[in-house]
Amino acid sequence: MPNARTREATICEEKQNPSVSSLASPALREQDIKFQTFPMEATAKNSVLIIKRSSPIVVQPEYETPKGSIFLSSLDQVAVVYVSSVYCFDRSDSNLVDVIKQALAKVLVHYYPVAGRLAKNSQGKLVVDCQNKLGVPFVEAIADCDIKNMGDMRILDADVLGKLVYKEPTEEKLEVAPLLTAQVTRFKCGGFTLGIVINHCLGDGISAMNFMNAWAEIARGKPLSLVPCHDRTILNARVPPQITGPYDDFVQISDVSNMKALYEEQQLVYKSFHFDDEKLATLKRMATKDEQVTSRCSSFVALAAFVWRARSMALKMNLHQQTKLLFPVDFRSRLRTPLPNGFFGNAVAMPCCLSTMGDLIEEPISASAGRIKKAIESVTDDFIQSKIDFLDTYRFEGFPMGTLVINSWTRFEHGSTDFGWGEPRFGTGDVSSLTCLFMAKGREKGIAVVLGLPLSAMDTFDKLVCDLNDA
Repeated sequence: MPNARTREATICEEKQNPSVSSLASPALREQDIKFQTFPMEATAKNSVLIIKRSSPIVVQPEYETPKGSIFLSSLDQVAVVYVSSVYCFDRSDSNLVDVIKQALAKVLVHYYPVAGRLAKNSQGKLVVDCQNKLGVPFVEAIADCDIKNMGDMRILDADVLGKLVYKEPTEEKLEVAPLLTAQVTRFKCGGFTLGIVINHCLGDGISAMNFMNAWAEIARGKPLSLVPCHDRTILNARVPPQITGPYDDFVQISDVSNMKALYEEQQLVYKSFHFDDEKLATLKRMATKDEQVTSRCSSFVALAAFVWRARSMALKMNLHQQTKLLFPVDFRSRLRTPLPNGFFGNAVAMPCCLSTMGDLIEEPISASAGRIKKAIESVTDDFIQSKIDFLDTYRFEGFPMGTLVINSWTRFEHGSTDFGWGEPRFGTGDVSSLTCLFMAKGREKGIAVVLGLPLSAMDTFDKLVCDLNDA
């Protein structure tokens, strides 16, 4: 069963109606929506669940917005990929859909590039065309189950995620695809989910969070607490380029451990591990044991060092295997001239740690922590400007096997995305097998680590985490 994903979750079956109609007004009365249901049986927690999805309508900005095009930096150019996320709420009112839809039309006035489309300029580079707006396809859906049937929302099974977000059939055709879609799914218990699919070229996690929080503020009748800045030319590449690399993140490493076969032959299992304050304290003691390497480190550095080592061991990398660790670092305040508040775009650098497996496991964990801390400290104005020039000059080839990308979402204020019905629980899906997520565990203290591994490797990783209790 190669590349299969396993997880206990509710599966809501449906079939999409791909037709899209455009409305002058973002509001659409519930009785005007024609739902089409194509039920298919699927067992989830011993229930047969059905979803009904309406045909999408297009929501445009409420008022006229600037025309022209928005420049995309080289950081944006390499982030042309769609990211799905789901916000889960336990209660709602009968006016739920109209409130969210009308607030979307209002927030698009401020975040008008979101309603645009991608186009190519005379140099063949992508820009956001704000002249010919595609708007935001908006879908209403009804699930024949309670929201509690969804289980753990942090990492959603691909089938479940596909029912809670709307993906345009034109998604692969970048220049005719919308940059954002939205779907509200109501549940029998009164709860609902808001599923979002957004093109990463629009912005990084902080930008997406600011957009969602602004949308929620407007839904609550509040003014925007943060006005977006759409000028990305401050991150333009220099002419001529001034590259001070080389950069380890672009080193192409060979799979000498035959990991590719492991991923093809075994189930890909996703699992969440909770590192409470006690475990994090243990890791920080281990990471600072050798004070000549580092005397202080953050929870992120200590946990990243452990996950990098443990995952490499779980995949049974041989001693000569090169392995890379990358992680996004927000550089908004790291430039000599900091980016303006509300900057809407991609403003993260990806420093890299490169090591052989032999060095990684023979060195103490404090050495791995020292590498990570040094990589974070390397993200200076010169590093950022050079990396922008590099990406503008050379083609990004993607990440090879043996790479781990850690995305830390622990500081994202998803709790501020309150549309008037309380704080949401945040979830995602389609997580790459090369990616690990650090997420906040609701109101609980600690960090949830989410990753996917072949079954045998996941068993080993699980044991290594359990061994921390004895450390």
